[in-house]
Amino acid sequence: MANRRQFLTGAAALALSACVRSPGNEDTCRNSANPDDLIWGVNGHPWTAYPGIEVEDQIAIACALGFRSYRVNLRPDGFIWQLERLIELGRPRGVEPLAFMPRIGDLENDSLEALYEQCFEFARETASHFRGEVPVWELENELEAFAIILPCEMRDDGTQYPCEWGPAGGVEPIEYFGPRWKRVSAVLKGLSDGCHEGDPQAKRAIGTGGWGRVGAFDRMVADGIGWEISVWHDYETISQRFLDRLAGHGRPIWITEFNAGGGGEASEADNARMLVERMAFYRRFRKSHRLEAAHVYQLLDEPYWGDTFEARMGIVRMEPTPGDSFRIGEIKPAGKAVRDAIRTGVRG
Repeated sequence: MANRRQFLTGAAALALSACVRSPGNEDTCRNSANPDDLIWGVNGHPWTAYPGIEVEDQIAIACALGFRSYRVNLRPDGFIWQLERLIELGRPRGVEPLAFMPRIGDLENDSLEALYEQCFEFARETASHFRGEVPVWELENELEAFAIILPCEMRDDGTQYPCEWGPAGGVEPIEYFGPRWKRVSAVLKGLSDGCHEGDPQAKRAIGTGGWGRVGAFDRMVADGIGWEISVWHDYETISQRFLDRLAGHGRPIWITEFNAGGGGEASEADNARMLVERMAFYRRFRKSHRLEAAHVYQLLDEPYWGDTFEARMGIVRMEPTPGDSFRIGEIKPAGKAVRDAIRTGVRG
């Protein structure tokens, strides 16, 4: 631990120092629930990215920035002990995992029955193993994109989607291609049913990648897919019209990814401002639309992706070290702005 800490620089080192686990004082940094505010969270990739950055350091800086939830993508291979470790590290700091449960099987080639059974068993075993320890499971991630109807394909009503148009927006149920949607539905129903059998008390969060795709929720209702939390991703500044549609399903809404303005596409000052504006917008709908949680995307930059959004969408910098590894750098203006907005409850 001491060897890693010597690499931390500037504001990041100061932030982390408040959260480092020390003998006899494991609650140095603990984020408590605020019933008058949203659950604020952040996305990260502790097992599939961030080379050289220890999970403990990720949890520590997430805590220092005020987040109560760390959304992570699981890998089916060996994820059990990884998630156990994340829970162990987060518990004394008041940071819970929001793990999204991936599908099992070949989405394009397996039969509908095989997709359902494989996903059911995987979800049942996973939820059962973590019974009582993971309060919310997000089931898959933006899977509806697979079924968006494309030019010249046939709609469910027998009409052809115009060949001169681009991919549909997914706003209405008919804007999904039926045969592909059946595969999406088999996966989601398998994960949903299996999760509920493995841990009936855990809440199932299902949703879409945003961009207007509210029609997928109507299809899920029609297919009898069960869920307790409606998920949305917000990179285009979600409108009240879509929030109204989501709220109409009678479930709480969680924004599990947001970074308005295209993430790092704007200047750092502008991105910090837009993130705080998004937070204030979400707070306005906390009671009226049961908008309960929002997760910034993402914790750390990923500079190895070159000139892409992913490379600069973090709210904390990553700096290269010898040997194709990285260390935590300084907190970016966006990170400081989000931290202050969480602390002060700014509503804009």
